[in-house]
Amino acid sequence: MQYKSEQIEDRKPVDTKVLLERAARYCAGAEHCAADVAQLLERLGATGVQIDEVIGILKEQKYIDEQRYCRAFVHDKVAFQGWGRMKIVMGLRAKRLPEAAIQEALEDIDEKIYASNMRKAIQSKRGQDRQKVMRFMLQRGYTFDDLRRYANMDAEEE
Repeated sequence: MQYKSEQIEDRKPVDTKVLLERAARYCAGAEHCAADVAQLLERLGATGVQIDEVIGILKEQKYIDEQRYCRAFVHDKVAFQGWGRMKIVMGLRAKRLPEAAIQEALEDIDEKIYASNMRKAIQSKRGQDRQKVMRFMLQRGYTFDDLRRYANMDAEEE
């Protein structure tokens, strides 16, 4: 039985043109960052030089745009998964994206949706003690400042 590392070594070298076509198709289907594409190319057996070359070409052709990826990531995580700012930042940093692009994308968060997500998450934990709710909210990526701001909004609404 061969292990994965041995299987990769046994593969024939892959042509850069083929890698570029596969990566372009991958990027055309959905928004991806350079780290995602590098991971795909690595699985396909590309060398480090090929990975750099393909990613460079994809950036030139606008298949990969880090700012666009950050905005899409932030929007999707807030709108569909209810993540807080800290969890989003950690997710983007894990993909080695520039800090300036991350901060710019965070500024685009719709505060009404963000507050609504917090409200729903807190209401889903009604009846539990305050510490459990706080831990849950921190795991979702909300900060103490977010929670304080939300608590103040609730007090003003009543």
